[in-house]
Amino acid sequence: PICVGQNSSLFFPVVSGTPPYNLNFLAGTSPVNVMVDATGNVSGSTWPINPVSTTTYTLQNVTDAGGLFGCTKTFNGQSATLQVNDLPFVDLNGTTEICEGEVTQLYFDFTSGSSPWTVYYDIDGTPTNVTLSNSMDSLAVSPSNTSIYTINSISDPNCSNTITDATTITVNPLPE
Repeated sequence: PICVGQNSSLFFPVVSGTPPYNLNFLAGTSPVNVMVDATGNVSGSTWPINPVSTTTYTLQNVTDAGGLFGCTKTFNGQSATLQVNDLPFVDLNGTTEICEGEVTQLYFDFTSGSSPWTVYYDIDGTPTNVTLSNSMDSLAVSPSNTSIYTINSISDPNCSNTITDATTITVNPLPE
């Protein structure tokens, strides 16, 4: 598996025949034709791919360079699927003003990725993190002075994502 934005690669090890090989396959529903060398590579290296969603690659046929016209083998249903996971994302919000001594909630709205999520954030520049399991979750905070909560990144069991989201909680002094 890969995450959205990451690369993977394909190679096609052909176990018999005379190279080079003319290989036809489907990338999802799109037909692709490549020339493959004796080691299963395209143009001397693996074939880079970076699909944005889970894609199944299905072999159709291969023709080698043997004989006058080459020999062709047709495949029936041989395929491999590359799982592409969404990058986790969270939106942070909450009450922006409280009185000294009050407790308020920071609300985390996870719009993609898989539970549990680990959110890496700073409180006035001091790094910390929290792991949350619900797609809409919250964290109780009680700052003693005005504080800025800044999310730097988020990760889930599959992927991580660098993001920037911040909220400031202004703490008003109690009247005397």
